[in-house]
Amino acid sequence: AFAKRQQQLTAMRVIQRNCAAYLKLRNWQWWRLFTKVKPLLQVSRQEEEMQAKDEELNKVKEKQMVAEQQLKEMEVKQQQLNAEKMALQEQLQAEMDLNRLVAKKQELEEILHDLEARVEEEEERANHLQTEKKKMQQNIADLEQQLDEEEAARQKLQLEKVTMEAKLKKTEEDVMVLDDQNNKLSKEKKLMEERIAEFTTNLAEEEEKSKSLQKLKNKHEAMITDLE
Repeated sequence: AFAKRQQQLTAMRVIQRNCAAYLKLRNWQWWRLFTKVKPLLQVSRQEEEMQAKDEELNKVKEKQMVAEQQLKEMEVKQQQLNAEKMALQEQLQAEMDLNRLVAKKQELEEILHDLEARVEEEEERANHLQTEKKKMQQNIADLEQQLDEEEAARQKLQLEKVTMEAKLKKTEEDVMVLDDQNNKLSKEKKLMEERIAEFTTNLAEEEEKSKSLQKLKNKHEAMITDLE
């Protein structure tokens, strides 16, 4: 009871530590990133499933080997029983004319009947084992097909993963290029705005000069008119 209580206390401490660790990780940026890329771990899970399929396939093959061995043993027993049957039939035929061996004949006939029943049972069992063998072979074929399909799916996911990683890298590079271009355009925009402001100032000054010259021209023309 004390040891069980100690185990319970230890388990409670482990659960408390795990809860505290989860509360710390819940708002951690890397943990959020992990939850986003978690679907990519499907490839690893499919590899584990494929390994389980391999183990299941090996078990079925082992069962098939045992069934084949049992079938061979049944065939040997059947041959032995057939040989014993033939020997008893020969012995029975040789003793049929002997009246003193009528009782023996009846006994041998009963034994022969039992042997025939046993042979029939062994034949039925052999047929059953043969049927089971075919089922196991079909199961092996199905498992091998599933294994091939799982391998194809795993390779497809791996290819999609590599493609997505390449696209992500290309997108990041494009973003860097766009950022660089944006910085250049911002600098050029600022420079153009400064030049436009300078041209605007110069234009205003030229307009003022033009107005002054026009006034001076009008004044001179008026003076010339007065002189005339």
